[in-house]
Amino acid sequence: MKPTSERIPPRMSTAPKTKLLLATRGSPLALWQAETTKHLLAHARPDIEVELVVVQSSGDKDQKTDLSRLGRTGVFTAEIDEAILSGRAHAGVHSLKDMTTSLPDGLVLAGVLQRGAIEDALVARDGGTLDRLPKGARVATGSVRRVAMLKRARPDLEIVGIRGNVDTRLNKLASGQAEALLMACAGLERLGYAKHISERLGAPRFLPAVGQGIVGLTCRPDDAATLRALQGITDREAWAEAHAERALLAQLHGGCNAPVGALARAKENALSLTACVLSLDGTEVIEDRITGETSQAAELGAALAQRLNARGAKRLVEAARAGR
Repeated sequence: MKPTSERIPPRMSTAPKTKLLLATRGSPLALWQAETTKHLLAHARPDIEVELVVVQSSGDKDQKTDLSRLGRTGVFTAEIDEAILSGRAHAGVHSLKDMTTSLPDGLVLAGVLQRGAIEDALVARDGGTLDRLPKGARVATGSVRRVAMLKRARPDLEIVGIRGNVDTRLNKLASGQAEALLMACAGLERLGYAKHISERLGAPRFLPAVGQGIVGLTCRPDDAATLRALQGITDREAWAEAHAERALLAQLHGGCNAPVGALARAKENALSLTACVLSLDGTEVIEDRITGETSQAAELGAALAQRLNARGAKRLVEAARAGR
């Protein structure tokens, strides 16, 4: 019998994949974040099958009330948190800037994805820049931080509130409800809408929100398998930046909708953190910067907040919380 050169095909594994249920909001941007997380997990852990669990947050249900007046924190995250804690999901995916600085008992920030664009985007109907907007032009935003920074840069503009996902806001702009929008560059880029960006507003004039451009992943600390999976797709530099900025905000007691801007930048083992706290009308601003090692990210954030508080930041944050 002649020897054969045919190779015997390898035996295919019949072991069932472990299912990981990932909770997410149903907006286009939230689904982009969830699908990106799913893709990364599929590449890093082919033994895991990710299934999305779509939940509706209170912030999604109420599209009219200003975020600062909803009367609760975590309006875009609480229902996802509950899904994990109740066992309906193993993990949650969030825009990090929407997450409360203190997570509910039984949850941890387990990982973050590579950071996207950090700048704010001006989306003007005429395609112009912030400095070229006519006096009294209406600029729409739902962020207290952006309102304060706009008033600081252009006190002559009229600031109007706006709610809704990216598509809804762009449609409101097109219908004439404002002359310009201010929103995150990251969201526009991730949905393929970068062409709408008239101007990128970045540091030092506009510091982003804490965690802007970062996708955060949460799970239960006692769920070792999920924790390992999420840590396995975590970006090291974004992880350090997230911890520095969130520690700063926690020490300022600012919450996710305060007139606080912060930007941490990590490269190899070095980290810099710049932050500012503004009055609601933009007339007062307290700024500072700190540098150190990425291994001390949270400590650097807390230390910078203490320096800002020593110069009056606490007063500005409390006044903003009271709506003054």
